[in-house]
Amino acid sequence: MKKIVLLMLLSGSLFSFINMVDEEGIFPMSDLSKLDLKKAGLEIHVNDIYNESRPALVNALVRLGGCTGSFISETGLIITNHHCVFSQVAAASSSENNYLENGFYAKDQSKEIKTTLPCKITQSYFDVSALVLAGTKDDMDALERKKTIKNNIAKIEEQEQKKYTNLTVEISEMLVGKKYTLFRYKTLNDVRLVYVPPKNIGKFGGETDNWEWPRHNADFSVVRAYENGVPYTPESHLEVNPKGTQEGDFTFILGYPGRTYRNQTAEFLDYQNNYVLPIISNWFDYRIEATKKFIGDDVDLQLAYSGRIASLSNTTKNFKGKMQGLQRTDVIMQTYKDQNKLREYAESNPKLSSYVSLFDKNKELYKRKFELSTDYLYLNQLYGNGIFAGVAYTALYAERAMASQDKNAYIEENKGTILKTLGSYRGVVNRASLEKELFMELFYRLSQSKLQEVREIFYSNTIGQDKVEIKANAGKLWESSKLYDVAKATRTMNSNLSKHLKTKGDLVTIASKVNKLFGDMRVEMNQINAEIDEIIPRFNDLELNLNGGEFVPDANGTLRFTYGYIKGYEPEDGVIMSPFTTIKGILEKAEGTDNPDYFLQQEYIDKMKEIEPADVLKHPKNGEVVVGLLYNMDTTGGNSGSPIMDSKGRIVGVNFDRAYTATINDYAWNESYSRSIGVDIRYVLYVMKYFGEADDVLAEMGVEL
Repeated sequence: MKKIVLLMLLSGSLFSFINMVDEEGIFPMSDLSKLDLKKAGLEIHVNDIYNESRPALVNALVRLGGCTGSFISETGLIITNHHCVFSQVAAASSSENNYLENGFYAKDQSKEIKTTLPCKITQSYFDVSALVLAGTKDDMDALERKKTIKNNIAKIEEQEQKKYTNLTVEISEMLVGKKYTLFRYKTLNDVRLVYVPPKNIGKFGGETDNWEWPRHNADFSVVRAYENGVPYTPESHLEVNPKGTQEGDFTFILGYPGRTYRNQTAEFLDYQNNYVLPIISNWFDYRIEATKKFIGDDVDLQLAYSGRIASLSNTTKNFKGKMQGLQRTDVIMQTYKDQNKLREYAESNPKLSSYVSLFDKNKELYKRKFELSTDYLYLNQLYGNGIFAGVAYTALYAERAMASQDKNAYIEENKGTILKTLGSYRGVVNRASLEKELFMELFYRLSQSKLQEVREIFYSNTIGQDKVEIKANAGKLWESSKLYDVAKATRTMNSNLSKHLKTKGDLVTIASKVNKLFGDMRVEMNQINAEIDEIIPRFNDLELNLNGGEFVPDANGTLRFTYGYIKGYEPEDGVIMSPFTTIKGILEKAEGTDNPDYFLQQEYIDKMKEIEPADVLKHPKNGEVVVGLLYNMDTTGGNSGSPIMDSKGRIVGVNFDRAYTATINDYAWNESYSRSIGVDIRYVLYVMKYFGEADDVLAEMGVEL
């Protein structure tokens, strides 16, 4: 539960000016007028960033899939991250045309490759809290209140969608149970690849450098948005500043950051630190290694799974960074202390006595959540296993059909829904061996449960007690299933659904039991979460009553603003990080180790040594081309691809990451360790000019080198 905190720096010796403010905050557009951005260093008017009456910088921003992008030309060019289009490039590649490995450049619009990325542009927003909360009461059951809110949201969105048929309408929760905002988006479903750097340049450093500083990768790509078959003309697009920025300069970011959890309780942080983060990161590590073993040296499989492995790797390292941050800092302990102060405040004030019991209730709810969490998380992952999910839903629909008055009528009436749900089969025809390995490992982990009802399903279905024997038995259960033959099961499902639903066997029986177990567990977890969600806004009210001020809503995928400065830091004792990296560092890594993540083709190395780049791309002090930059802005997931803008609103870089210690930003922000990482615009232009020879695209961006 964090309020806006202002920390005034007493020394400006490292920076270009003294009056600086380092401020936590992923601010909604409505909060911009509350910030003294002029004093902070902004040279343009705040209305140039956002206003409702005319186009501004926010109109150049797009939500591109799960990332952010920004228009950089009046003909629909969008710059975002290389990793944001990674899967799309992989899907367009083959062993004959390996765009992922070699890069891609469409020399004219007819050569641009269509992707499946949706592009959403915020058109307007307004508060609908009163409408969303209509009909709710303080004494309502938590689930009933949640259901009422959900129904109200659906009704409002439906009404708005009828009014604005050409827009996408979404209501976002800004403060749990208290504040809701309706957003209208223009959605473009035709986004095409224009320029993508070669993998060894765009992803240079790989997993070794992921979430790390110093960084030396060109994590950017350029795509183009189309509407009705022609390049889209945005209301606004960003000007490129090829000179980049310098240490100490004011900068800001606009984007669509994902979820943060700064208005939660201390118990929530314990839940993340002791359950979600370690369990999921460990499981994803296992999935990565199993997938790599399955792929082997098959180039087409490597391309097919490259996006998945990159996503899993990104998540697991992020989670490990969060754990490190929570363990190295006093965030959890301090949150407990703050929570105890709130309780003492409520106990000392008779008018607030109704709040006191909420602290004990919250503790009890989390105690039960902790008991369920390990198995709940693993069971959820089990349903992510394609073949098991197919078996489980086959059992579920068979039971529903048997329970109906007319089984055949039920099947016929629900055939479309059933086939769509069971479609999980279709995607795993060629990876059954991988699915089997993941199933066996999850089966073993669940057999070790501390909950009797879980052990009765998994451990009681094993022969032997050690891991090897349990996994081997799980494999036999898997192979004995008639649904193991995915292709055959899919044919039967499509030609004779009734026959498919009659499939019997040990795995179907186990899946039926798992359905019941997980269903009951999910109902209980939903009740727990609904009751916790009721407590959060009351704790927020209590803190505001005690401390005053106001809350910055947690990030939730909606348009936000953050600002700060180009600034290094000291992550460990005696380790001082400069805010810029250069080409020199690329060559040192590429030539100084045999680490495959630092592999760079000799022709690329030679080219970097031979090129005489434009002076504007060089660092003013050492004369090297600037590659990466570091800054203390408040970012999180979803800010990937966000434009880094200077005091005049010009793009000087593209945000792509946080430093390892700053992955904790999802829970708390701290000026001493919260640093984000971007690719400097000077390296973007260098790569496009000298490696991509994309002069036409540079000209379209208004850049001449």
